[in-house]
Amino acid sequence: MKRLLILLLIVVFAVMLAGCKKPRENQPPVLQKIGGSEGVIDCSANVLEWSASDPDGTIAKYYVNVDEAGWDDYGLETEYVWNDYGTGVHSFEVKAEDNEGTFSNIISWNFVAIEEMILVEGGKFTMGDTWGDGYENELPLHEVTIDYDYFIGKYEVTFDEFDAFCDDLGRTKPKDFSWGRERRPVISVSWYDAIAYCNWLSDKAGLARAYDDNGNLLDLSGGMADDPSEVIGFRLPTEAEWEFAARGGDSESLFKYSGSNDPDEVAWYRENAHNDIVDSISTWPVGEKEPNGLGIHDMSGNVFEWCTEPFQEYTADSTTNPYVPINGSTDFIIRGGSYFNIARLLRVPYREEVSGEIGIYVVGFRIVRTDK
Repeated sequence: MKRLLILLLIVVFAVMLAGCKKPRENQPPVLQKIGGSEGVIDCSANVLEWSASDPDGTIAKYYVNVDEAGWDDYGLETEYVWNDYGTGVHSFEVKAEDNEGTFSNIISWNFVAIEEMILVEGGKFTMGDTWGDGYENELPLHEVTIDYDYFIGKYEVTFDEFDAFCDDLGRTKPKDFSWGRERRPVISVSWYDAIAYCNWLSDKAGLARAYDDNGNLLDLSGGMADDPSEVIGFRLPTEAEWEFAARGGDSESLFKYSGSNDPDEVAWYRENAHNDIVDSISTWPVGEKEPNGLGIHDMSGNVFEWCTEPFQEYTADSTTNPYVPINGSTDFIIRGGSYFNIARLLRVPYREEVSGEIGIYVVGFRIVRTDK
């Protein structure tokens, strides 16, 4: 009898304790990333994927926030295929709600979209005026070897791309002379503006910067580089990289202009660049002329393009991975000719030097990255 009484008391005490416990609060869902690209990507598509679990219930729906436009009900889909974002800075956020109205943590993707880049496989070529109708500074002919692969912009950097950089850092945007912005090549940017853009892209991609504050090339460890193959981040092309790509990566290229012997096929220049809206010659949106053999557009005409080096006279010596250090110079090479020029200045070997400290209405740039 005594034992039965003790057991009864234990049961009553346990029931009393259970009744004193606080009700368990609703546990929030937990959200995590499954897939999707961040950093610097090209303009194709970004497939963003996620999953969620709820400790004490079920997921009722997801909400997405695209480019900070506000939260939208996305149902129970756990994948968002984003293929119309265009160039520039983009963000995407997701949160989950469970059946009791409790929200999860927020996960996000952030990326910068740029135009496609083209792989140029290393090789050997004769650099300079191989057609025999150029200028003295295009000689003597000399053999150049590039023993690494690199990516180069399929198009010149556009206003859309450069304006995103300016918006992100609060920089003043370059003028377009009322010709239009968007996919026209950016103009009126100095050499220093161009390398600042390159460093910004490297930061966004999580890559080591290609340039120090003075414009010297940097290797992975941050030391000064004298070989462009050692540079990891986004940068301007060396003069040899530019010419090799303009020739289509073909040491036997017979095209005087980048992709053709007829400038009208591949280039905007003085003879065909008239803009009826402003009744003058002007730049044109990138990619409207035929590409060269590698699929690269506008390497002849539209705008001159900055190279990463100061001007230096050629020698007949064979070189490998040539690069000319700055050594205090403020004048840099431009290549490719522009909408303002006659056809002779659109030839692949044509070269000029201008001050890197000013932006000029006929000069833009395209980007390069060593393939690592």
